[in-house]
Amino acid sequence: MKKLLLLFPILLLFAFTSSTTQEERHVFDIIHKGKSIGTLYAKKEQVDSKTIYSNRTEIDTRIITKIEVDYNYKVVYENSKLSHAYVLILFNGKEKTNTYTDKNSEGYIFYEDDEEENRIHESITYGTVNLMFEEPETIQKVYAEEHGTFHSIKKVDSNTYEKTSHKGKTSIYKYKDGELVEAEIDAGLISFKIVVK
Repeated sequence: MKKLLLLFPILLLFAFTSSTTQEERHVFDIIHKGKSIGTLYAKKEQVDSKTIYSNRTEIDTRIITKIEVDYNYKVVYENSKLSHAYVLILFNGKEKTNTYTDKNSEGYIFYEDDEEENRIHESITYGTVNLMFEEPETIQKVYAEEHGTFHSIKKVDSNTYEKTSHKGKTSIYKYKDGELVEAEIDAGLISFKIVVK
């Protein structure tokens, strides 16, 4: 019995360490016209077969008028395939975008403001949140969780990629040792540069 009591904490520790979360975090400065206007926080968690991405972008600046933008992404992959994605964007404190992508037996359903907008009949294995963590070396299209569409992506230089949205807006992503170090992003509401801290 004493041996069992001594062994119990060790078994408990092993149980917790074998299923603990592996976590990766990145923080980027947001630059507009040479001035820091906010911060992008990106987190990737590995929990068993699930990979959970959480991105939050806070922008506070003044361009003619005051602009406060808050981007929130929560994206879950299971066995390397998108399970669901949630995007909430606030502009000056008011909801601008509220979208959700949900996996079903035929593919995915994309909802905007709780209304079904689009159905996707193919597997999704790489989205815009992945760009913060994984260099898209062999990727040709990226799922845009905010819009429920695919954006094209191509290599334009060594470790440098150009992403083009369904509306023709382009963003450039630069990597070093497989990690994102800088990007020039056309986010629609505002264009900005992100630089790793």
